[in-house]
Amino acid sequence: MKLVELVRYLNETEKLHKLYQDLDLNNQSEALLIHLKDTLDLESEISIFTIEETEDDIVFVKGGVKYIQLFPLDYAIELIESDLDMKNKGYSDLKVAQRLLEYRKKDA
Repeated sequence: MKLVELVRYLNETEKLHKLYQDLDLNNQSEALLIHLKDTLDLESEISIFTIEETEDDIVFVKGGVKYIQLFPLDYAIELIESDLDMKNKGYSDLKVAQRLLEYRKKDA
């Protein structure tokens, strides 16, 4: 899954709960963290890890693969809704994904 695809889930609570089930995510974790494989790029594959597994490291290596933390899942949702004010404004998933990456690279 790429970031653009994940944005669809972040915008709708019902879809997000389905994602938790489909990926067998531990929603009892203190935090679920969005990581991009190898580099912060729209084409990078996404993985979601618990904070307990990554110890909140920005760069995390698992199975010889490097992952870079984008944001905690809850924070990404908050950014879309509040700080970036992009929820229900007609922006495409691509535009929202691009803005999240920009925010992470420049503002965060």
